[in-house]
Amino acid sequence: MMRTSNWQPTSLLANHLTDKKRLGVSPFPTPLAQLSNQNGATMAKQGQRDPEPPRPLPPPSQQEIAAIKHARATMQSKTPRLCIEVKYDGAGKLDVFGPDHNDHDGWVARLHCLFGSVGHAFAGAQISQLTRACQTQDGKVDEIKLNGMLAVVEGAKPENEIQGMLAVQMAITHAVALQTLLRAQRAETLPQVDSAGSLAVKLLRTFTTQAETLAKLQRGGEQVVKVVHVHPGGQAIVGDVHNAAGGGGTNEKGNQPHAKAEPAALSAPTSQEMLRLDPQRDAVPVARS
Repeated sequence: MMRTSNWQPTSLLANHLTDKKRLGVSPFPTPLAQLSNQNGATMAKQGQRDPEPPRPLPPPSQQEIAAIKHARATMQSKTPRLCIEVKYDGAGKLDVFGPDHNDHDGWVARLHCLFGSVGHAFAGAQISQLTRACQTQDGKVDEIKLNGMLAVVEGAKPENEIQGMLAVQMAITHAVALQTLLRAQRAETLPQVDSAGSLAVKLLRTFTTQAETLAKLQRGGEQVVKVVHVHPGGQAIVGDVHNAAGGGGTNEKGNQPHAKAEPAALSAPTSQEMLRLDPQRDAVPVARS
């Protein structure tokens, strides 16, 4: 069951001060000025000096001001991410609460679009999976982690349920991979480091494969055509080039119109025979015993 409520992400201190104001009671039992005078009198009795007031912080530099301006402009151009609050009722069913506004149908439409679906069942099933991945050891749900995963899914922009499942898997895989890396960092023995490190590497590779698969599905099988301009006298190869082992292979540059002429093979120049003074020599006598 999914319904909106008057939930609004405010701090506990703000709620406390608001409740005090509603009851007509000052949120501070003693005025701040009176507390300051009492502290000053106590320190004077003890012979201590009043602490110096804190110095005001300097303004940001010009580069920081430009960066802040750019960040604010970027934030205004982006759509705010969807945030939810989840609670389990007495029967163990998951209740999902949205932001504090009266457009319930619009919020439900954003929730369905976040997972690339038009039905309530698929969105509810994926939220249930993400909620289980964000449960702490005491059974509570880490809503900051949950909304962070929802931001990842929304940023992936799934177009259908298949892409929505991949986006959810990517969010959970990323979270588990970081937990495994932290486990490897806290390990005390080499086998523990090796086990956690190997698992983290497998998870990170899985995340990369999931991202590539999602990008391929979103491209829809489109082919990338590269146009290469070859200037006169230049050479270009488009495609995979495979060289045979040992440096062998065929030379096909001669079939190309821009191929350069191969140099002729080196050979010794022909020359006339050298004249000899004694074309025939006498035999050398061999002594015999």
